[in-house]
Amino acid sequence: MKLAKGISWVNVNCVASAGKGQLTLVIETVGEFTITCPSNKVHLGVNQLDLAEGRKGRFRIETTDHVQWIADIQTPD
Repeated sequence: MKLAKGISWVNVNCVASAGKGQLTLVIETVGEFTITCPSNKVHLGVNQLDLAEGRKGRFRIETTDHVQWIADIQTPD
Protein backbone atom coordinates (compact mmCIF):
# COMPACT_ATOMS: atom_id res chain seq x y z
CA MET A 1 0.00 0.00 0.00
CA LYS A 2 1.21 3.51 -0.73
CA LEU A 3 0.36 6.31 1.69
CA ALA A 4 0.68 9.81 0.29
CA LYS A 5 1.94 12.86 2.14
CA GLY A 6 -0.85 14.58 4.04
CA ILE A 7 -3.92 13.38 5.89
CA SER A 8 -5.22 9.83 5.52
CA TRP A 9 -8.15 8.32 7.39
CA VAL A 10 -8.17 4.82 8.90
CA ASN A 11 -11.65 3.44 9.55
CA VAL A 12 -12.07 0.31 11.71
CA ASN A 13 -15.39 -1.20 12.80
CA CYS A 14 -15.47 -4.28 15.02
CA VAL A 15 -17.62 -6.36 17.33
CA ALA A 16 -16.82 -9.40 19.49
CA SER A 17 -19.09 -12.45 19.53
CA ALA A 18 -18.55 -12.99 23.27
CA GLY A 19 -17.17 -10.62 25.89
CA LYS A 20 -14.77 -7.87 24.89
CA GLY A 21 -12.19 -8.42 22.21
CA GLN A 22 -9.18 -6.46 21.10
CA LEU A 23 -7.98 -5.62 17.63
CA THR A 24 -4.62 -4.16 16.66
CA LEU A 25 -4.19 -2.49 13.29
CA VAL A 26 -0.56 -2.32 12.18
CA ILE A 27 0.60 -0.08 9.35
CA GLU A 28 4.22 -0.98 8.70
CA THR A 29 6.56 2.05 8.49
CA VAL A 30 3.88 4.19 10.22
CA GLY A 31 2.74 2.63 13.49
CA GLU A 32 -0.06 0.69 15.15
CA PHE A 33 -3.05 1.18 17.39
CA THR A 34 -5.27 -1.12 19.46
CA ILE A 35 -8.99 -0.78 20.02
CA THR A 36 -11.43 -2.64 22.25
CA CYS A 37 -14.29 -4.36 20.43
CA PRO A 38 -17.42 -4.69 22.59
CA SER A 39 -19.92 -7.54 22.28
CA ASN A 40 -23.10 -5.50 22.76
CA LYS A 41 -22.66 -3.05 19.85
CA VAL A 42 -20.36 -2.35 16.92
CA HIS A 43 -17.36 -0.13 17.66
CA LEU A 44 -17.07 2.53 14.93
CA GLY A 45 -13.55 3.92 14.87
CA VAL A 46 -11.99 6.66 12.75
CA ASN A 47 -8.32 7.58 13.10
CA GLN A 48 -6.38 10.31 11.33
CA LEU A 49 -2.82 9.98 10.02
CA ASP A 50 -1.00 13.16 9.07
CA LEU A 51 2.18 12.15 7.25
CA ALA A 52 4.97 14.62 6.53
CA GLU A 53 6.12 12.42 3.64
CA GLY A 54 4.72 9.57 1.57
CA ARG A 55 5.51 5.99 2.58
CA LYS A 56 4.95 2.44 1.50
CA GLY A 57 3.94 -0.32 3.87
CA ARG A 58 1.52 -3.17 4.45
CA PHE A 59 -1.41 -2.96 6.74
CA ARG A 60 -2.58 -5.92 8.79
CA ILE A 61 -5.07 -6.73 11.52
CA GLU A 62 -4.13 -8.78 14.59
CA THR A 63 -7.03 -10.17 16.62
CA THR A 64 -8.73 -13.36 17.80
CA ASP A 65 -11.33 -15.50 16.00
CA HIS A 66 -14.25 -14.13 18.03
CA VAL A 67 -13.81 -10.57 16.68
CA GLN A 68 -15.48 -9.57 13.42
CA TRP A 69 -14.05 -6.49 11.72
CA ILE A 70 -13.91 -4.35 8.62
CA ALA A 71 -11.25 -1.71 7.91
CA ASP A 72 -10.26 0.69 5.16
CA ILE A 73 -7.78 3.48 4.60
CA GLN A 74 -8.68 6.63 2.67
CA THR A 75 -5.66 8.48 1.29
CA PRO A 76 -5.42 11.99 -0.18
CA ASP A 77 -5.70 12.34 -3.96
